[in-house]
Amino acid sequence: MPKIVDHEQYRKDLIAKSFDLFAEKGYAITMRQIAQGLGVSTGTLYHYFPSKEALFEQLVIQQANQDLLQVADELKQANTLTERIEAAFLYLEKNQDYFFKQMMIWMDFSQHQNREGKECSEVLRQVEENIYAAIVDLLGIDDPDLLQLICALVDGLMIGQIYGTPTSISRQGKLLAKMVTAYLKEDRSQELEDSNH
Repeated sequence: MPKIVDHEQYRKDLIAKSFDLFAEKGYAITMRQIAQGLGVSTGTLYHYFPSKEALFEQLVIQQANQDLLQVADELKQANTLTERIEAAFLYLEKNQDYFFKQMMIWMDFSQHQNREGKECSEVLRQVEENIYAAIVDLLGIDDPDLLQLICALVDGLMIGQIYGTPTSISRQGKLLAKMVTAYLKEDRSQELEDSNH
């Protein structure tokens, strides 16, 4: 009796397993090297993904969706903004190696696209928009400048790993929570004052 293959699950497994290969070799890795690393034929890999770029973009989508679900799960017990920010940064700290690798391969892909004169991938742009929208939902912050500041802080904390900067991400999250709540409180006070004049 022939073996029944769940092609969608198999495709997802190939995507998930390719992460470590991209993290190890960078975006310069070839489809042949990916296939070898996954233990499949190059033809099998091309059957599921028409190009390395398509595989990479599917990896980004799959990881972003999984990450957002996991973060949402981590934050479900947090009631206040302070608790939500602290929980998010604690999650980030627990998984900092993964997020560092993820950021590095995203940067490598973007640099590769720039060298080839290509615009930013529409898939990556859409994933970034989805992440921002999820942050708005999860944290309840809809100030775009504040969101950019939070994301820049996260990026900076990840980049700090390159330089071996020993930083407690959870402590940074606690400090950020204090700063954000103070800023929002001040911002609301200013709005009330302006509306009374």
